[in-house]
Amino acid sequence: MMLHRIFLLMSCLCGLAFSATAQQWPYHITTQQGTIVVYQPQPQSFSNNNLSAIAAVSFQKAGADPVFGAAWLDAKVETNRDTRIVTMQELKVANVKFPGNADTTKVLQLKHLLEQELPKHDLHVTLDELLSELAENNPGAAADAALKNDPPKIIFKEQNSLLVTIDGEPKTQPDKTLGMLRVINSPFLIVQEKNGRPYYLFIGGRWFSASHPTSNWTFARNPPSAIQKAGQKITADNKETPIPLDSLPQIVVSTVPAELLQSNGTPDFAPVAGTSLLYMSNSPDNIFMQISTQEYYILLSGRWYLSRSLQGPWDYVAPDNLPKDFAKIPEGTKKDIVLASVPGTPAAKEAVMDAQVPQTAKVDRKKATTTVTYDGAPKFSAVSNTGLEYAVNTASTVLKEGNTYYVVDKGVWFTGNTPNGPWTAATSRPADVDKIPASSPVYNVKYVYVYDVTPEVIYMGYTPGYTGCYVMGPTVVYGTGYAYAPWYGSMYYPRPVTWGFGMSYNPWTGWSIGFGVSVGFFHFGIGYNFGGGWWGPPIYRPPFFYPYPHVYGRGPVVINNIHVNNFYNHTNNIYNHRTDVVTRDRNLSGATQGRISRATQGNLSGATQGAVSRARNGNLSGATQHPHIQADRNGNVFQRNNAGSWQQREGNQWRPASDGAGRQQMEHQFQQRQRGWQHNENFRQSFQRPQGNFRSGGFQRRH
Repeated sequence: MMLHRIFLLMSCLCGLAFSATAQQWPYHITTQQGTIVVYQPQPQSFSNNNLSAIAAVSFQKAGADPVFGAAWLDAKVETNRDTRIVTMQELKVANVKFPGNADTTKVLQLKHLLEQELPKHDLHVTLDELLSELAENNPGAAADAALKNDPPKIIFKEQNSLLVTIDGEPKTQPDKTLGMLRVINSPFLIVQEKNGRPYYLFIGGRWFSASHPTSNWTFARNPPSAIQKAGQKITADNKETPIPLDSLPQIVVSTVPAELLQSNGTPDFAPVAGTSLLYMSNSPDNIFMQISTQEYYILLSGRWYLSRSLQGPWDYVAPDNLPKDFAKIPEGTKKDIVLASVPGTPAAKEAVMDAQVPQTAKVDRKKATTTVTYDGAPKFSAVSNTGLEYAVNTASTVLKEGNTYYVVDKGVWFTGNTPNGPWTAATSRPADVDKIPASSPVYNVKYVYVYDVTPEVIYMGYTPGYTGCYVMGPTVVYGTGYAYAPWYGSMYYPRPVTWGFGMSYNPWTGWSIGFGVSVGFFHFGIGYNFGGGWWGPPIYRPPFFYPYPHVYGRGPVVINNIHVNNFYNHTNNIYNHRTDVVTRDRNLSGATQGRISRATQGNLSGATQGAVSRARNGNLSGATQHPHIQADRNGNVFQRNNAGSWQQREGNQWRPASDGAGRQQMEHQFQQRQRGWQHNENFRQSFQRPQGNFRSGGFQRRH
């Protein structure tokens, strides 16, 4: 029986027109005095939503030779993770330099002209190129403090299996829609006709039965008619084909945080080229063996664990203590997916940089509002080490600071004078929000920011920490590692989770959910919990649209305290679910219809990841070749011709660059930009491919 890895996407990008292509460079500005040409900026630093960059520029009057120089730019950025486009707005020219030009009056005139003209324009760059270049220039983010790295319960199976998670001991409540009892503290559909009757679990169009949710589950050939009718409706609504009977998985249940690893039969290992490592070739999971020590290494939610046996016990391994051979895994090979979790690699640096880039939006102050529902009267609990309290009996994130209340709803801060509102868009955050510890279930709201305020709009944004991606030393991890207590009352409100969903990171698509199962398209039964709360991880740059998961139930989806009313339309950008934000038209030039429809568990970017020297010099689209022109930090201007040679601008001529160190630095920056361009090309191509081909271990890439 062939084992396949299914990645369930928590969102879909369907029905949207996207452009993953920024404007072509160089950018031309026509003025009465002449033509300004701005070459693609080199980012120097990034903080909050402020970007500093150096751009080579030129100015040319009609009939005259162009004058080349460098401009130091500061800008506010608007980031759209759906399109992977970063827009530089409110450009300010901090300084200019025109090497070799002794005419100070002319230099000042050019500086004044740039200061006048550039702020009139928005410049677009791809997020991937920005990350690749900043990863080298930026010292990185401060590590998130006090994240937990204790291993969850790790289960290894040599057969097709499925992990069913329950948040503590099973709790049942009547489900009026189903007309039966339902286990409310699980993302899986587990029901019971009446007390004392067997329990039934719905997986992939098939029912399994057990005397208790934590006992052995077996395939139910003839469930009661009421159970059959519920399953038939779900299957019909989802237009799915049930799992073949010869492909039914073994059900593994855990009431504590757990992860499931599995192989297709007896583990089989293959060498990782250029290293002394082996990887399990008949498993969709990231399982390695170091030959010299015969020890196993596994990667779970961005964290490494070590054991001498696949059955455990497992110990946490800090990234810096990994065997050095992990950093030698070649890009472009099957297991390069783990490089983002290996310190010092370009993929890890880019991931850390990406964790600092916000998704931004302008919130309409007149339209913005929200509602909060409590299970009874509002109840608050202290947030340790702060002057804050948080509401425990609601699915919303409500904070109390003195006599003021705050809510974070889909990436927007609101404030009110009572716990029930009315709520208006907040112009500031609580004073102690940055002190919220990782041990608190409201930790993620510290990554939602208020940047600027005008009478009409409020500039807000959130970094990936809001959706569960945190910097831990030289790498990023998923989740805080804490098991938070849910709320039980007449309603059940789950809290953010780290374990149980096979979270894996891909450098150009981010975190996605993985389940190891034996067949392709089927229903896992993951959906709404009783009372409208959804148990599951947040969304962080999901890699592709998987069209088959069925959501059963009614009410809003709650993902790590983030409300999402439509499960199917939850994309990378949480602000897409708001009608009170002012967003840029996503149909930029070169827009393509489609959805990401293939998994990315294979190599980083196909066969070309290690060879980024494709025919593209200075043009994002790659359609036309231009000399690549850029400036160094001293304001000197260089060009790389189509033969790969570097020249420096001296006066009104290009001369061979004599500074060896300077040439080396320019080439390094060029290659970093090429790397980012390659990543963005993969993103664009993923929209244009309607489907992936199934193969063992994931979807077969089309190169």
